[in-house]
Amino acid sequence: MKINRPVNHNFYKKKAPISESALCKEFNVKDTKANKNKLQQIFSSVYELKLGVEQPKQVKVFNFKRNRIFEQDQERLILKLYSKEGINQEKEYYIQTGLYAGVVFYKGCKINITTEYGDTFLKRMLNFVNDIYVENEMVKAKKDKTENQFLFIIAHLFIQSLEKAVVLGLPQQYQKHQERSQKVRGSINFNEYLKRDIPFQGKLTTTFREQKYIQEIVDVLHLALRKLESIFGREIHSRLLGLSQLLKQQYSGRFVNYETIQKAKTHQTINNPMYSGFKKVLEYAEIILLNKDLMFDNEKQNLATSGYLFDIAELFELYLEKLLSRNFPDWFVHGQEEIRIYPNQFYRRRLFPDLVMEHKKSGKIAVFDAKFKKMQMTYNDVDRNDLHQIHSYSGYYRNNLIASGLLYPLSKDIKEPHTETLYGNNSNEIKFIVDGIYVRNDQSMKALIEAEKVFIQRITNTLKTNE
Repeated sequence: MKINRPVNHNFYKKKAPISESALCKEFNVKDTKANKNKLQQIFSSVYELKLGVEQPKQVKVFNFKRNRIFEQDQERLILKLYSKEGINQEKEYYIQTGLYAGVVFYKGCKINITTEYGDTFLKRMLNFVNDIYVENEMVKAKKDKTENQFLFIIAHLFIQSLEKAVVLGLPQQYQKHQERSQKVRGSINFNEYLKRDIPFQGKLTTTFREQKYIQEIVDVLHLALRKLESIFGREIHSRLLGLSQLLKQQYSGRFVNYETIQKAKTHQTINNPMYSGFKKVLEYAEIILLNKDLMFDNEKQNLATSGYLFDIAELFELYLEKLLSRNFPDWFVHGQEEIRIYPNQFYRRRLFPDLVMEHKKSGKIAVFDAKFKKMQMTYNDVDRNDLHQIHSYSGYYRNNLIASGLLYPLSKDIKEPHTETLYGNNSNEIKFIVDGIYVRNDQSMKALIEAEKVFIQRITNTLKTNE
């Protein structure tokens, strides 16, 4: 059984529950007693998976920021399944997701948690993570037939980080070689000369050092590319065709095991700053080559909850941080800046606004919270807690604050941000906005980049009048 749901699905119980017949249809199973029993088993009790609470060890969450910090009391839902008795005693089923995308296996059911804004927006955000700003998208790789968005994300990160790391070439080190020939390379090995070359026969044994590719690293990279090619097609690494051919030529012909991968990851050459980018590349390659749980396995997945997930909200925050940094050179842009309130009291707290912009000359501040949630400019789209949170940040920076607000991937195109004075109180000149980037599921890269430019212009207008 498998089912697909977007991130933040029914988190606020806006959507109607799913009936038993509709759920059977969605799971693509026959409406039989056995299948109904299977559904009841999955939804037999309230199942809630949260990060950091009782998260099973088999569920791995990958972050884009190593120093990601959360407030202690912050709820981080991954998945919630439960059922209720509905009208006419018919079972009603609820599926809720948080802000983590990927795949979860639970009681033999594969649950794909996807983003609802399409592959173009996902690729654009992933490019920004690796500081790659593509102005168009010519490559259209085949979609993952497993519908596993985790594998799609990890594949994209692997390709992009490899493309960036290989600019200075594959890792190499000097290795000692011995050769017997008519040419002299390096130094003559006199021990061999005395043993083999008297009387002289026209050949000498010489010892020399030569740079060679690290075989373990070559093998790991080659097989990771081959595995992705078998799933997504050759198009996924079309920009790396030269590297792909080199790896193929240097490949040892041996299949790598766990020990080989560890040797590649811990090899001394990647401690060289010149090759440090390969550390992340090899981490991604390890996941691609060894984690068989990325695919569905009935026997294994019936035993325990497992899964692989990415923090999509964090990806959106990082994307906005780098987008603003690129387009506002006169401002410092800080992500997840720590605020300590009441530091000397027992009720002290730490707050982490997503985006703080500080003007380099005037010291003026703009603070924003990034929310990867649906925004159609309706009352219920703005969560009460999100609204209170951004106003807490605004109060902290009040002396230098010129603007604050909430930023979303917009489901509705707007010409101007929804602007008010802070708290809707005209006694101050601080602007409060609800804004974001207009994103569609079927959007082209060109249209998305144009939407980014429109968004940047609106933010420029918001900040300009108060500089």
